[in-house]
Amino acid sequence: MKTSARITAWLLSLLFVLTLLSGCAAKEDAEYRDFNYFSMDTYITLRLACTDKNGARLDDSVLASAADECASILADLDGTISAHDPSSAVYALNADINKMLSADATLLSLLATADKVHSLTGGAFDYTLGALTELWNVKGGGPVPSADDIKEALSHTGTGKFIVSGSLIEKRDPAAKLDFGGIGKGIAAQRLLEYLSTTEISHGLVSLGGNIGVFGEKPGYGDYKIGVRDPDDAGAVIGYLYLASGFVSVSGDYERYFEENGVRYHHILDPRTGYPADSGLRSVAVHTANGASADALSTALFILGAEKSMALYEEGTLDFEAVFVTDAGEILVTPGLTGDGLTGRFEKTNENYTMPGEESPEA
Repeated sequence: MKTSARITAWLLSLLFVLTLLSGCAAKEDAEYRDFNYFSMDTYITLRLACTDKNGARLDDSVLASAADECASILADLDGTISAHDPSSAVYALNADINKMLSADATLLSLLATADKVHSLTGGAFDYTLGALTELWNVKGGGPVPSADDIKEALSHTGTGKFIVSGSLIEKRDPAAKLDFGGIGKGIAAQRLLEYLSTTEISHGLVSLGGNIGVFGEKPGYGDYKIGVRDPDDAGAVIGYLYLASGFVSVSGDYERYFEENGVRYHHILDPRTGYPADSGLRSVAVHTANGASADALSTALFILGAEKSMALYEEGTLDFEAVFVTDAGEILVTPGLTGDGLTGRFEKTNENYTMPGEESPEA
């Protein structure tokens, strides 16, 4: 583990220790123990069941140890794929104009998944937009770049700018830069669940920003109830996804943005135009069995728009379900979420939105 990663894990473990007084041991009827912290540039929650796989009560130290290991996993991952950490492999590749990197298994696996989603979505998901992302500086509040600067940045994007041969990654364009912001938190959720599934903990979930993963079997065969946020109200939801397993990732125009001359510019950039995607959508929630795929797909489907995304769903080359919120206030869902049963179902609860066949709230 890199020195910076060790420091990060140590600081996070202090946060875990401070929460012990509110744990399972302090309240014998508590069902879950929550661990909350900030890592990978987002707020993270681990919600771990207070019971083992045989239904016996777990000691707080077991949960704290698992949470501490999760912190180490995240620190190691961020120390590999972060485009902003000077000690990371991706940062080194981006910074050196003639870099050839000997990549580890984590980075190679991430590239393979990113390449697959890139190919199957016709390039809608692109992990080589680093130069364009830096130009827009959405997190820093802009400003809007000039058309010429956007064109120049786009010329340094494209998967052909990076060549993978065995464990070596070679950058063919000195100005090209990787950006795993659209897939990194998804693979983080996946890695955490892979680890937690090997522990004594019976079930639970992890939440990293707009990415949620659930593991284990809840008592009574109950499903997890995942709220899908209202794009116009951070304190409200449009409805709920009921899931027994897997991952949910949400991409929306409300997550990160800045305004200039009365226009909102969000962070989801269309690799075809170089501008924030304008597909008629406010948000997309994607459910898959793979965390990295869920994260990448939510970005890609937001860029493609509802119609093209539905066509991609019908092709069957990618296994996913999705909930789309349009800028007209309509909610569209893939057929797999419209069943009468509880598992794998979407339930609308917000009357400000309509689904096909419903009257507009203004009618």
